[in-house]
Amino acid sequence: MLIITLCGSSSTWAQEKLWQVNLKEQLYEVGWIQQTNNGLIIAAGAKGLLALDNNSGEVVWHNKELKGVNKNSFQNVEGLPLFFVEYTPLAGKTRGIIMNAGTGEIVYDTQDGNYSIKTYHMLVDEACILFELSSEGDRSLMKFSLKTWQPEWTVSIGKPKGLVSKLANSFGVSFIKHGPIFSQNGELIVALKSQIISLDKTTGNVLWKHDASKNIKALVYSNLNNNLYLGIKGSKKLTVFNPTSGDDITPGKLKLKGTLLDIVDDGRGNLVLVETEGFNLINPKTGELIWKKSYKIEYLDEVIPYEDGYIAIGKDEKNGSISLVSKDGRKVWDSKVKGYAYYTTPTSAGVLYISTERSNILDYSNGKDVWDKDVKFKSIPAVTYDNKESKVVLFENKKGYKFDLKTGAIELFAEGIELENVNKKTPLEAEFVKSGYFITASQHASVLTPDGKVLYTKYFDPVTSIGGLTGIAQRGLDVAGVDIDIEGSMENLQQLKAISNGAYMQSGDQTDATSSTSFVVGLYVGPTGGPMTTVFEVTKTRYFNSKNARDHKFILTKQKDSEVGRNFIFMVDKTTGEIEQQIELYDKTPNYVVDEIDSRVFLNEKNHLVTGYQW
Repeated sequence: MLIITLCGSSSTWAQEKLWQVNLKEQLYEVGWIQQTNNGLIIAAGAKGLLALDNNSGEVVWHNKELKGVNKNSFQNVEGLPLFFVEYTPLAGKTRGIIMNAGTGEIVYDTQDGNYSIKTYHMLVDEACILFELSSEGDRSLMKFSLKTWQPEWTVSIGKPKGLVSKLANSFGVSFIKHGPIFSQNGELIVALKSQIISLDKTTGNVLWKHDASKNIKALVYSNLNNNLYLGIKGSKKLTVFNPTSGDDITPGKLKLKGTLLDIVDDGRGNLVLVETEGFNLINPKTGELIWKKSYKIEYLDEVIPYEDGYIAIGKDEKNGSISLVSKDGRKVWDSKVKGYAYYTTPTSAGVLYISTERSNILDYSNGKDVWDKDVKFKSIPAVTYDNKESKVVLFENKKGYKFDLKTGAIELFAEGIELENVNKKTPLEAEFVKSGYFITASQHASVLTPDGKVLYTKYFDPVTSIGGLTGIAQRGLDVAGVDIDIEGSMENLQQLKAISNGAYMQSGDQTDATSSTSFVVGLYVGPTGGPMTTVFEVTKTRYFNSKNARDHKFILTKQKDSEVGRNFIFMVDKTTGEIEQQIELYDKTPNYVVDEIDSRVFLNEKNHLVTGYQW
C-alpha cells in the first residue's frame, strides 16, 4: 500500500468513480487520509476523526473529540484491525491512542500522561502486544492482550538519559535494545542501553533490575538450561543470571578471552559461545566449556551451526575468512575472503558468501571455490527465484546471473544491460513475472527476459525529491560501525536467505493470496487435545498488502513534457510496461491512497471531498 498526502483537484482517465463524499460538514476540512488493515479509509480533520467504508463511502464511525490528529503518528498494527495515533487536545497534554479500526472504539488511551506510542512488539506466542510508551520524562511498557483486546498493565521502566529522550520522540526508535525475552517461569526480560529489567508478565511488577557498568553487548536466554547470559561492551567477563531471582550464577571456569558476540543453540543440545577471540561450546547442565581450546579465526563475527559442524565467519573491512569446523572443534578447512563478507549462508552446494570484493560458493569437502570465476557485486544484488528453471536470479552492475542452489552452477545470462536512470547506488529489487524478471526501484520499472534481453525499461520522474532512499544498506552498516562502500536494499539479503533455506518466493503465490481468503493469525484456548475456543482469528486477505503482491506497480510521477507539468498516478503492468490506467493530479503535493488489493485509488480533493475510484 502506497500512501502519500494530497490536496487540490484532480481529473481521471478511464476509471470508474465508486463514490464521492463531501466531509465539509462532518470535518470542516480533511487534513489527511489513510487506510487501515481492514480497508477502511481514515479521514482526519478540524472536527474529528472518522472512517469511511471503502466500498460505499459511507461513514462507519466518527469520533468528534479527536480533532487535528497528527498524520505522522498514524500507524497500523501489523496483521490486525488496530491502529494508533497521537492527539493533542486544546487543553491538555499529548495522548497516545490505540483504536479498533472497525468500530472506532478507543481500546487504549494514555490519558494525561503526555505519553506517545512509539513502537510495538507483536508477541503472538504470548497472546499479547508489547507497546513502548515514551515521554520527555519517562519510558513505560504496556502489555495489550490479544485475548480481550484490552491493556493488562502499564509499568514505568525509568527515565531516559542524555540523547535518548530526543531520539525517543521519533516513531520507530525503540528503547529496548535486547528482547523482549520470556523465560520458562514467566518472566518478561528486556534490556535498555546498560540495564536489564525483569517483569512479572502477568502483573507487570518489576522483579529485579541489574545495572551494567557499560553498554550491554549481548543478552541471550537459553531454554536449554533456563539461564540468562550477559556480555558487556569491552568486558572479558561473561555473567550468567537466574532469570527468576536475578542472582549471579556464573560458573567459576566460564571466562571470556575477548568480548561476547553471541550465544546460540546449535540444535544438538549445546550452546555456542561466540566471542571476538574464538568460539566454544557450553554444556547447559554444568555451565562449563566443552572443548579444551576455543576455535580461533581473525575478526570472528558470526558462527552458523551446520549439520556436520559449524561455519565460522571472520569479517573485516578489507579481508576476512570462512572456516568449516567439526563438531569437536577441529578445523576442516579455512578459506580467506577478500573484502567484507556481508552475507554468508549454507546451501546444499556449499557455503555461499557475498563480499564487497568477490562472491563464490565454498565446497563443503575442501573449501575450494565451486564457481570457476568470482562474481563481483558493487552493490547488494536484486534477487528473485525463477520457479520454471528452478534457479536463483541475481542482477547488479549491468549483469544478470542464474545459479542452481543444488549443484552450485552459475551462468552469466545477461551482460551490458542498460536500464534507464539506474546506477550502482540504485536500490533495485526483482520479482519473477510471466515475461521474465521485473526489476524495480521507487520510480523505475524494467523487465529482463530469461534469455538476457531488455523487454522494456522506464523511469518516471518523481513529483518531489526522493533523495535519501538509496543509502538503505549503508546506513545499516554505519550503525554497525562498518566503514565500507555498499548500497542497495537489505530486502534482497532477506530474500536470498529465504531462498537458500528452501523458501522460494513466487509471485504466483502472492497473487493468489490477494484473491482468496488466507489465514494470518489466530488465538485459541482450551484443554490440550480437547476442543478449542476461538478467541480471535484474522483470515481476510485485506491484511496482506504489498506493492509486489499483484500484477501492477503504482507510481506517482511528474510528466515534464505535459503542457503544464502535471502529476499523475500510473498503474504500470509489470509484464509489459504498459500504462494501463492513470489519474491526473493538479496539486504539487498530491495526497492519495493506493489500494492494490482491491485495485482502487482514494483521493482527498479540495480538502473536503474524498473520492474512491476503481481501476
